[in-house]
Amino acid sequence: MRHKRGIGICMLSTTPIEEYVKVARVADEVGLDSVWVAEGYHFFRDLGEPRSATTIAAAVALATKRVRIGLGIVPPFTRHPALLAMEAVSLAELSGGRFMLGLGAAKAASVHMDMGPDKLKPVPMHRDAITIIRTLLKGEAIDYRGKVFTLDAPARRSEDRVHDVPIAVGATGPLMLKLAGAMADIILLPTFTTPAFVDYAREQIDKGLRESGRTFDDVQIGATLPFSVHRDSKTARDAIRRLTAVYITNKVQNIRDDALMRAAGLTADEAVPIAQAKSEQGIEAATAMVTDEIMDKVVIAGNPEEVSEKLVALLKKGLTLPLLYQVIGPVREEAIRLVAQDVKPVFDAA
Repeated sequence: MRHKRGIGICMLSTTPIEEYVKVARVADEVGLDSVWVAEGYHFFRDLGEPRSATTIAAAVALATKRVRIGLGIVPPFTRHPALLAMEAVSLAELSGGRFMLGLGAAKAASVHMDMGPDKLKPVPMHRDAITIIRTLLKGEAIDYRGKVFTLDAPARRSEDRVHDVPIAVGATGPLMLKLAGAMADIILLPTFTTPAFVDYAREQIDKGLRESGRTFDDVQIGATLPFSVHRDSKTARDAIRRLTAVYITNKVQNIRDDALMRAAGLTADEAVPIAQAKSEQGIEAATAMVTDEIMDKVVIAGNPEEVSEKLVALLKKGLTLPLLYQVIGPVREEAIRLVAQDVKPVFDAA
């Protein structure tokens, strides 16, 4: 089944809940596809104090009527898959079936919690988690002994009903991309995704699709795209410069496979000094080192015409669910209305 295209928004859970709800209501009103919550852990304190993604999603569910709501993403090592299944049932019930569960390795969290890939291998962890969650959501009895997670539980009572919950998987490296192709309903590519990285990702995803007897028509490909739009390009760029510095530092410290950076054309000579400046001098020093040239490689920022061109370029590579990430614009509510008015029509018509 071919998925329709749609533009969503996604913000870190460092965003105050009141602001999240306000932004979600505007997205719901103007006809955007979805609102996603990225669980930001204490590594991201330069952007705000972390909050629980599931709590924010519940608040958004109660405050909106139409827009889909996703967790994008939470890692299984912070919540056992049985608890994640419970959260999914609860949030789907609160939202009237609009909820999507997003899982991912969240390296910025795992490394700083001493739960990195040397201790918890992302692929077996996610294979176990998805198997357990899908079995529970189907209502079937389970007695599962995996490489990472274990669970036994009886079948659901016949009188109990739950909503279907699509499962999204955030993936960057080749093995996680292959797993996502084999098991996910939605595949979320990482921040700094470019058209070249979509090409790379689709090659890996296709391996998993073929392994599971599926095709690209059976999955939707999205990405969290650091984004800022304003009528004035400079205003849009300045609004996202700090976030760009934080995420360049994140990639330098936590991403070992540099396919993402290569695809963006971001060199170590450009990225490493920014990460070093943040570590040694603080975020303001790192932000000052993010030039417009660097920004153009890794984020989408500018006036409506400029950002529309970049989103359409991703769409033509097969990315049908761009999630406008974190900043959105100098004033978020105004930026969302600008997206709906001037960007969404171009994307929908492409």
